[in-house]
Amino acid sequence: MSGIVYIVDGYNVLHALFRGADKEEIFARRDWLADRLAGFVALRDAQAVLVFDGRGPESTSTRPIKGAEVEVVFAGGRFTADTLIARRIAGQPADAHVVVVSADQEVQRTAARAGVSRMTPPEFEHELAADDRRRQALDSASYFTRMPSRLEDKVDPETLRRLEELRHKPE
Repeated sequence: MSGIVYIVDGYNVLHALFRGADKEEIFARRDWLADRLAGFVALRDAQAVLVFDGRGPESTSTRPIKGAEVEVVFAGGRFTADTLIARRIAGQPADAHVVVVSADQEVQRTAARAGVSRMTPPEFEHELAADDRRRQALDSASYFTRMPSRLEDKVDPETLRRLEELRHKPE
């Protein structure tokens, strides 16, 4: 199996998560969403394509996020985000499990016709919150201790004493 591929309708999700935010705030949240998505797919050993409507009349642009299985796509030219999402759905291998994240009815219908899973922005937000709770639980777990990084932390006192003697012994 090729794995799970999340195809995320970027502005649709941002508008749902940040209701009432103005255009500038939504634009400022794009990187936030890309970062959250990177953590989300890393925990699931998955991949993601984050699609936004374009930056004007130029052609579509794509950039991978370094160190993450996330690709950020800006629709451009004659393509809208909805069109690119439909193309990305159609372009996935038959053995990939595709999940489309959007509240847009047309995107939802496209995903349903293609037989892929769908997730709404509130469901996605719920999953992000669950990931945050898991991380917090790991950070505060009683079994979570500092990994020894110094020699003093790794050897018994007698061995440490002998090593110190050798270190300070004149040659």
